[in-house]
Amino acid sequence: MRYQFLCSMWWILLLGVSSFTILPAHSSSIFFNSQDANRVLKIRKRANSFLEEMKPGSLERECYEEKCDLEEANEIFETREETLNFWTKYFDGDQCLSNPCKNAVCKDGIGTFDCTCNEGFEGKFCDHEVKYPNCSVNNGGCTHFCTENDNSTSRTCSCAMGYQLQDDSRDCKPFGNFPCGKHKIIDFDYSARLTGAKKGRKGDSPWQALLIHSKKFFCGGALIHPSWVLTAAHCFRGAPKNAKYYVRLGEYDRRTLEDTEQQIAVTKLIIHPKFDQGTVDNDIALIRLNQPAVYDKYVLPICLPNYGLAETNLTVVGTETIVTGWGNQDQTLRNRTMVLSYIQIPIVSQNNCSEVMRNRVTDNMLCAGRLGDNQDACSGDSGGPMVTRFGNTWFLIGLVSWGEGCGQLDNFGVYTKVHHYLDWIGRAMANYETQLKKIKQNAKESQKK
Repeated sequence: MRYQFLCSMWWILLLGVSSFTILPAHSSSIFFNSQDANRVLKIRKRANSFLEEMKPGSLERECYEEKCDLEEANEIFETREETLNFWTKYFDGDQCLSNPCKNAVCKDGIGTFDCTCNEGFEGKFCDHEVKYPNCSVNNGGCTHFCTENDNSTSRTCSCAMGYQLQDDSRDCKPFGNFPCGKHKIIDFDYSARLTGAKKGRKGDSPWQALLIHSKKFFCGGALIHPSWVLTAAHCFRGAPKNAKYYVRLGEYDRRTLEDTEQQIAVTKLIIHPKFDQGTVDNDIALIRLNQPAVYDKYVLPICLPNYGLAETNLTVVGTETIVTGWGNQDQTLRNRTMVLSYIQIPIVSQNNCSEVMRNRVTDNMLCAGRLGDNQDACSGDSGGPMVTRFGNTWFLIGLVSWGEGCGQLDNFGVYTKVHHYLDWIGRAMANYETQLKKIKQNAKESQKK
């Protein structure tokens, strides 16, 4: 027993001596200095954290005893959806606690919330009863555009350029200073009634464009974007390929400069690829301005409709329209108006139009006028806008295209049906802007080289 005790003491002594001998040669103490001690503590902390991560996630430990981040919360919950449901409340509180959704299920978000309305209610807060479940009656109650969902038992409202959908999910209100289709002049009204036309007031048609070639006015157009004008393709029939065109906006009296005009060079002309010079079908063209127009109360864009609004409301038979221009006042071509004038005429049915017109009227054309009334567009008005008002917003529905004489009592005027070309307009504008952007990028890269 005594022998075993002595042996044990001997081994302890040996280990103690060995411990001193393996210390670094420069060490004079068995204690760590503050820098080394701190390093050991840091390592220890990281090791403990690692061990914690090996354990199942604990919401109490990770997010309430300490502040957690989204990634840590993601490790605790089984699905991403569960994580986000927790995180939106944890991050900035539950936005649904105040019960903002009146007839709906509220879903919390970061700094916001979404209401999923019960059947029969709509609006941001689901506090408006649905009066029109589809677009067939009163445009679905929408201020501008109504789109039916797949099952045609519900509909969605949307707005034209420069407008914002309101909390009731129906009304459109302008945002910014220059929404499309909205006059800026005081007490605007086409109270009077080209051929048989009456003079408009300055600013009545701020989207009206005047096309110029060789310092001469030859056609009209409609401003639809700061850099784009719509007009008729036949205006450029027989024109030289390298002809230089200009667009004048803010014009009223062509006899004098009024300090409201903006004359801008044309950088690109895009004629519809299926324009038929014989039948004048697809009579539409796009003009890209060399620089954007500056909006003011005399220069504003006209709204383009969507197909549904135009087909079911804006172009139905009997709709009153306004056509503007500086064209001749009769077919003698000697009495051209110098002041922007307008006519007010109704849309007529395709059948009635085809019965009285000798030339073919296609589905891409609108007819308007009154038999026995000489109000009509004439030479010089071509490409000019035909507009109509829906609610408090004006929309472009036609472009002056052709007629059989001017102001004839026994026929109508024919206009390009703009809403048949909405897809083409959008694609043509987008494609050219993409090309232009690439050209500018290549030019910059070439300069760097």
